[in-house]
Amino acid sequence: MKQRKKILVISIGLICIIGGIAMKLGTPFDHFLTHDYSQVNKNDQIAYLKKHEKEMTDYVKAQNSKVTSVQWDWESVKVETVQPNAGGIPTGDKYKEMIIKGGFNNIKESSVTLNFDYDIDKVFPSINDMMWSSDSLRVVKEINDVKVGVNYE
Repeated sequence: MKQRKKILVISIGLICIIGGIAMKLGTPFDHFLTHDYSQVNKNDQIAYLKKHEKEMTDYVKAQNSKVTSVQWDWESVKVETVQPNAGGIPTGDKYKEMIIKGGFNNIKESSVTLNFDYDIDKVFPSINDMMWSSDSLRVVKEINDVKVGVNYE
């Protein structure tokens, strides 16, 4: 009887130890159970924009006839929360937008910025929701020995 009790206690102890180790290591399926696939990562966003590179480039070219090529900086892609304001006073509801930057016409010190409305309920922004502001196309020029960013005309 003592022998059986000893074997039972040792067996239960080993099962607990092995079970604890197995729980600590996890299973290959844990990633699928714990990962939120509704959240898009930066690589997914970049892949989506790369699929629409031609439309984006055509859109920028349509804004200024002197633009012949656009060099997108894929690593610049980010999503920001924007608070509309009027002279520094917050107005309206916050919204999200996806932003990508780049250069144009192979000019080293040029910059182009393209924004997209970003609805959190959608995984990706609509390519038709591109936004453009008046200072989205800029170059660095030297004026009186000082480098300044000016609108490209």
